[in-house]
Amino acid sequence: MSKKESFPVNARKRRAQYLAYRQTLRVIDMEAPTPGTANPFLDALEVDGPKFLPYSFFNKPLVFMHPVFDGQDSGNPPNFISSMLTVDGSPDTTSKFEETTPLDPLPPRPMTLSLATKDTPGLRKISLVFEFQGNPANVEAFEYMVDTAAPLLDKSVEPPQTAIDYGLDPDDFAGDKTVKLKYAPWSNQRLGDKIVCYIGRDKNTKQEIDSKTITATNLNQPLEFDLTAAHVANFDGRYIVFCEAMSYPGVPSSPSAETVLYVFRDLKPVVAEPLNVPQIPDPTLDAIGVQELIDGLGAGLKLPIPNFNSSLDKIIYTIDGVDQPEKPIPASEFLHDLDNHALIEKGHFRNDLKLGYRIKRGIFFYPATPIVTNYLLDTRKPCAPFDPDNPRPPDTSMLLPWIKGPVSDDNNKLTAADKQNGGVVKGFLPHHRLFKVGDSAQFYIGGVEVPSPGGLYKIDGNEDPTKPIEFSMDWAFLATVGESQTTQLQVEVTHDLNNNEAISAVDYADVSTQPIVLAAAGFRHMHANPAIGLNCSSLRKLPNGEVVLVIRIPADTRLADNEVTVKYEGYSGSTPVDPIPGSEWEDTPYAPSPEEAAAGYDRYMPYDYMLQTLNGYGRVSYEVTINKEYVAKDGDVVRVSAFNGSDTCDVTTPDPV
Repeated sequence: MSKKESFPVNARKRRAQYLAYRQTLRVIDMEAPTPGTANPFLDALEVDGPKFLPYSFFNKPLVFMHPVFDGQDSGNPPNFISSMLTVDGSPDTTSKFEETTPLDPLPPRPMTLSLATKDTPGLRKISLVFEFQGNPANVEAFEYMVDTAAPLLDKSVEPPQTAIDYGLDPDDFAGDKTVKLKYAPWSNQRLGDKIVCYIGRDKNTKQEIDSKTITATNLNQPLEFDLTAAHVANFDGRYIVFCEAMSYPGVPSSPSAETVLYVFRDLKPVVAEPLNVPQIPDPTLDAIGVQELIDGLGAGLKLPIPNFNSSLDKIIYTIDGVDQPEKPIPASEFLHDLDNHALIEKGHFRNDLKLGYRIKRGIFFYPATPIVTNYLLDTRKPCAPFDPDNPRPPDTSMLLPWIKGPVSDDNNKLTAADKQNGGVVKGFLPHHRLFKVGDSAQFYIGGVEVPSPGGLYKIDGNEDPTKPIEFSMDWAFLATVGESQTTQLQVEVTHDLNNNEAISAVDYADVSTQPIVLAAAGFRHMHANPAIGLNCSSLRKLPNGEVVLVIRIPADTRLADNEVTVKYEGYSGSTPVDPIPGSEWEDTPYAPSPEEAAAGYDRYMPYDYMLQTLNGYGRVSYEVTINKEYVAKDGDVVRVSAFNGSDTCDVTTPDPV
């Protein structure tokens, strides 16, 4: 853009005026802003190509240097300058400055670019909106590439097929030989990408094998990395090889998929020993039964394996020709439990169960065909079939057993009332739909086998499946079991086919046959001197005028709502035998309320029975039935005297009750 105007140049105009005028007209193509030293950009990958924004500067403010321009230091006349950065033509108002010349500081001066679009992927152009004294200038643009895409390592490292099939050993590196590891071009491969190949036990313990940078020569070509003996020094076992990459701007990739590579340093194992199953000493005679599977059928080897390598070698068991998951091999004699599911996969009763093994090192098997031995298997059992998921007792298909006393209303509860009754205690087990002739059910209580005949029930085929089978036990046996509120009940079922058994779950019974013990009743108003005991001063008068002795029944909540009968007998001596005729008294049965039982209560014996005793001894007792248990309690024998030496008690003077 230009401007023409008549301007007579003559002596009357000073040159300084002319130059000032020219400065106001100067509209030029300014150079582009350039990155500051705080954020240098990467060089172009191609001739005349754009620079690249480093990944480390993504999403951060960028410093650009304002270009130098003519007149930036002019002060006569001063010129008004307005300038701000743009991204693809969009202004960043936060970078704008407006000043008059001379500028301070002078360009090149830093400007901060904060506009978010500076990080938009693709080709970006940084320029200025620049005005000199209100006149816009043309400013060149700084071009750069924003590439935020990480390399997509969608391939795996490819070792030679021999390494995949057999692993690597020292021969593969003899004479400075190397093993070529290939990596095919990944889907978004670009110039400048750098890829590194690693080897290690895992991705956290890795070491670099080699690295390659993508150039025009190897772009979209398979890459090869040389694995040397130095890389695998002291290696022995399973390793992985994988790659990681970084784009030219520095965007890291995720690691590639792992490729397993075995590196061996030892000779191959020599395997010839037959499988050792110590629970079955003679495979032709001894059968594998339920108990062996409950304990875990152990199989392994007795003798050390020649050329055995503890870090590399695994044992692969085979059951009926099917490989089982590999197991570690200790250096000495060892056993591993075989899988119960696999053992019974082809049936519960057979004589051709094939158990074998071979040794695995990496991807190799020694020998190629397993060493196999035939075994007998018999896991037939009473009730439900053997369950490999739940091999241990109980057999959950069996319902719980229970017991019932001769008197108690509740199942699984034996009391003193049952024991007082003396009747047979019965045990029960619900009938099982798979009971068959030849099965025998043995009842256990408290972990003790109930003796025959009552404790053993033999299935004869005549059972009613809607009714439980019954057992019986007497009190002499139960006395040997002991008492507990959690006495275990269980039934074991055997059959005549083999030694396998079915055991029920445990239920619990409350066996508490200790008799109830009550506190003794006694006369309420006794002389302080025991030698005197019950005398005329003990008498009391009821509101109806009746003269009585007050008997106190001690507090016991168990008495509540149960009929209690109080009794009295008089004796001529201190030994309670042969009651004095006419001295025997029995109260009308009385059921105390819960409040009376909790506090204790009184009953009244007529004076006549004391009078019949006259001058001797007497005793109060009471009896009650609690939860069907008969309980009686005798009081102490006390001295009784209704005689004052010449006459009986004066019944006109007693205190009221």
